[in-house]
Amino acid sequence: MASEKGRPLPSPLKNVFLRCSPAMKEYGQCVATKLPAVEKGMCEKEFLALKTCMQNAVYSWPTNQHPPAELPGVTDIKEGPILGVRYSLDGKILAIQRTNQEIEFVNKESCTGFKQQCRSGSDRIFGFFWTDCPACDIVFVTTSGLEMYTLYLSKNGLKLVEYKKTHVSWYVYTHESRLVLLASGMQCKTLSGYQFAAGGIVRLPKYDVTMTKQEYNRKPVLAPEDIRIATMYGRLYCVQVDRVALQLHMYRFYRDAVVPQGSLPIFSSHVAISVVDNVLLVHQTDSQVVLLYDILTDPRGPISAPLPLLLRGAPSPAASSSSNTGKGSRRPLSTAEATIYGKGWVFINPDLVLDHMHGLLWRVRLDLEAVAASSSNLPSLLSFLQRRRFDAPKAKELSLIVIKSMIIERRSLRLIASAMDVVTASYAQATRPSSGTGGSGYQPMNKSTAVSSGGITLSAGPRAGSQSSSNPVGKAMSKSKIVEIEQDAETVSDAESIISSEIEEAPLTSSQEQTSAPSSSRVLSREGSKGITMESSTSNSSSLLASGLQGLRMGLPAPYISPDDVLQSVFLAIEEEMCTDSTFYVAAIVEYMRSTAKENVRVPPGLQALMVQLLGRDERYHELRQFVAGKLIDPSRTVALQLLDVGTNDRETRKLGMEMLRLLHAHCDYVKLLLQDGRLLEGLRYIRQNKVDTIPPALFLEAAANSNDIEKLASVFRFCLDFLPGFQQTPDFNLYSSRLNQQCIVGSGC
Repeated sequence: MASEKGRPLPSPLKNVFLRCSPAMKEYGQCVATKLPAVEKGMCEKEFLALKTCMQNAVYSWPTNQHPPAELPGVTDIKEGPILGVRYSLDGKILAIQRTNQEIEFVNKESCTGFKQQCRSGSDRIFGFFWTDCPACDIVFVTTSGLEMYTLYLSKNGLKLVEYKKTHVSWYVYTHESRLVLLASGMQCKTLSGYQFAAGGIVRLPKYDVTMTKQEYNRKPVLAPEDIRIATMYGRLYCVQVDRVALQLHMYRFYRDAVVPQGSLPIFSSHVAISVVDNVLLVHQTDSQVVLLYDILTDPRGPISAPLPLLLRGAPSPAASSSSNTGKGSRRPLSTAEATIYGKGWVFINPDLVLDHMHGLLWRVRLDLEAVAASSSNLPSLLSFLQRRRFDAPKAKELSLIVIKSMIIERRSLRLIASAMDVVTASYAQATRPSSGTGGSGYQPMNKSTAVSSGGITLSAGPRAGSQSSSNPVGKAMSKSKIVEIEQDAETVSDAESIISSEIEEAPLTSSQEQTSAPSSSRVLSREGSKGITMESSTSNSSSLLASGLQGLRMGLPAPYISPDDVLQSVFLAIEEEMCTDSTFYVAAIVEYMRSTAKENVRVPPGLQALMVQLLGRDERYHELRQFVAGKLIDPSRTVALQLLDVGTNDRETRKLGMEMLRLLHAHCDYVKLLLQDGRLLEGLRYIRQNKVDTIPPALFLEAAANSNDIEKLASVFRFCLDFLPGFQQTPDFNLYSSRLNQQCIVGSGC
């Protein structure tokens, strides 16, 4: 691999990838790394940082914040081989695996340490991990099973509290799930699991994965990179890559069962797995495209066409000091660092990519605009957008664009009805208290999944027993990317964030560049075709775990579309374009009102008034009256006034509007209409029968006086005297009594 100027880069240091533990509970994961190489043009801080790392120090960054907002933590360590590094959950203890039989522990506060060997000298330690399980603090994974220890800082040592004996060929663990999978057997295809949850240890039943034979007399062997523990929509899955059959086999974990969930097609044996916003990403590294699967989509096919991977870097110092952080003001990386799917790339659960050859850490993100532009099944696309959380405002905006485009382009009513059903059902489920999500608006989870304070807790397993069309959004999307990969410069992590089963991580946004750091950030920028983008940054952001989980519980912006959104952003927005022929326009409104009635969602009166206006414009009065009689148009003051406006050319429609006002007890509006029609006495009877006291008597007296009928004025005046207490003390009494006297005098004189 060559640098930008064609000179070979120095060889990376040995053991530069120091895997570290889940970090402090309140901050999520920490990472530790040493810089791999010195490159021409590296600034003084970068060189000093590299020199310090060479002098046996471990640097750590919290990856739950993107990019790291603080200076890295530095822990001095002794010289010697390093096979792995993990911090304790409170960040006070650093565990370093020195050999296959020994792990060293360093107390950062007291600067003391001790060493612990595995239980048997004949065993080999594959790795270890810290837990928040009440039964133990740390677990060693050896060739003979699991060794569970409790930490005793006062005695500078560990105590073996439990030992689970089983043959282990290799293991996979993620702190996000608190689950460890142990492989055994000649083909390593028999997997057993233990979940170290806050409620205790859960042992999962053994199961065999499906493996396709490539040759008749040669049995394949399952490798650790073929297994990935994935958390999607609060459910735990084992994702197995079958490189011979070119399939992803899915297994769902329950407390007492491991249930196959079918297979997903892949088109290359060179793949890597990421999970972003509950979407399963299959990176085909040879063709450099990504397949996106949503496990809730039926049928289970890619949600869009294969999409390329794009890289995006961090804002330059000038851009980070202002609000403009666009693509044009980003610092480029060298050619070697900007290589997609390079030899040094390691995909870390769930959504991080480590480039250990250049000291870079990337975070994968979806670009919903490009996903929408490359998807052809519009109802499935809307369903996908309604489940997104990282960029909920963008998902909502795209959903509205899809619906609006379908109506403007006059797609089939059946397709529009399916789309309306999707968005209405999502909104109804989010706002319905009995939806099982506490009003959080989240996609419903299977009842067999329970939530605990320590990640995801498995419960009992289950008992035995659309139209496709071209996508209108693509026309509105010119420059689109698909998946963003944001880079944390010179950091490494296992990226096992702690999330609850019904909450996703909040979007990571950058705001202000970090000014004091041991090394300056490298920025990756590649503009071009649509695809997945990788971003690098050194600016501050809010804590993903602290603010993300708490914020979603409190109801952060969600992509759900309310009836008001549909009215304002869809139907009113396209009124001018559809005014020439409102027949299809009205049909689309009817389909939406049908879907809302199905989900018991109340539509805003403005939408029904718009429908009345459109029907009246086309003089479809008979249909209008049928809609009102059939309760498709609900009675409301807004609708009644619109009926009156339309009824200027149709007497029956005007009568229908007045009757609606009367039924709604809109006394003031109804009485004013009676007075406009000269029906004074009927208005007086109405306010007497309904005991209305909010209408001033001057309204009736003035109307009677303007009629030039003294008998009518006298009748209204007498009505006010008889039925309105205190009328004699009002100015209206003096005014109209004198007017009546004058008219009587004039009449008698004549």
